[in-house]
Amino acid sequence: MNNMFFSLRRMNRIYQLPDSNIYTARFLQDLSSGYSFILGDKTKSGDFLTFEPQDSKISKLFKRSYRYDLSHDVEEIIEKITYGLIAFGKAYAYLEPDYHLSKDEKSDNRELSSLKIRNIEGFIKQQNKTHILFYRKGLNNKVSIMRMNKKQLIVFDIKELGYKKRQFINILRKLEKCDITLSSTYLVGGGLDGYDFSIHAKNSMLHEMKAVKDIGWSFRVEGLSDSYLLYKRIQFMKLKLKFLQYIVERLNTGLEEYIEDVDGKLVAHIKEIRLDKLWTDYYHGKVSGTELTSILYHSVI
Repeated sequence: MNNMFFSLRRMNRIYQLPDSNIYTARFLQDLSSGYSFILGDKTKSGDFLTFEPQDSKISKLFKRSYRYDLSHDVEEIIEKITYGLIAFGKAYAYLEPDYHLSKDEKSDNRELSSLKIRNIEGFIKQQNKTHILFYRKGLNNKVSIMRMNKKQLIVFDIKELGYKKRQFINILRKLEKCDITLSSTYLVGGGLDGYDFSIHAKNSMLHEMKAVKDIGWSFRVEGLSDSYLLYKRIQFMKLKLKFLQYIVERLNTGLEEYIEDVDGKLVAHIKEIRLDKLWTDYYHGKVSGTELTSILYHSVI
């Protein structure tokens, strides 16, 4: 009982987020979702995420599990992994197999028939050379224990992307202070002498810009120049691409370790845009603001 109690306390500590407000909710939503919309090549028909070659063993295994929209379902997993990386510094994916049991005259044979990827939250309690004891976060603050083959768990770590464990959490905490809705209402209602909402809003925007200066994200756009917004869009797309490539690579590495004789891999069909060159051309007047806006926004819709 004490062991489970302390495990629950550890779980709550790991998965504690800053108080939610419109800024933090929007930040987490924007950074963790919309991969196919932002990076997908809409000029071509077909799915954003596929297992290639289409007739490979790995493709068939996943198509048996995700019969309706494999691309959409796998993208949802990637979005949850991204959320975990940003919000908690780590994320986990669990490879869930299904087996077909066949009998012959001498023995029972178990053959892998389908495979799913599931995002799970929790922490590794114990591990040895072959197996892991994983304490999983469940509903209603309950902790369940999973014992799994070590190759079934794929670990994602924000530090492998070059960020500190709590880098994005620290940004969220700074953004908490940028929501002036409640405080301004209180100050106006309280009749505070000399209170000027426009100055309050301007200072809040400056704090927001400072908090996300290295991240391609902004909440408000009023009063910001077109060049600044285009630059932030390029930053944002580069950040999304960085996360996507890392997660897809880690998933493929995990699948290679888990499946014997793997003959394929997960592929993201990304629109080819040379973002750094585009910005350089825009800076030197070779590409207009209208043309750059069209490339960064409309061409991916």
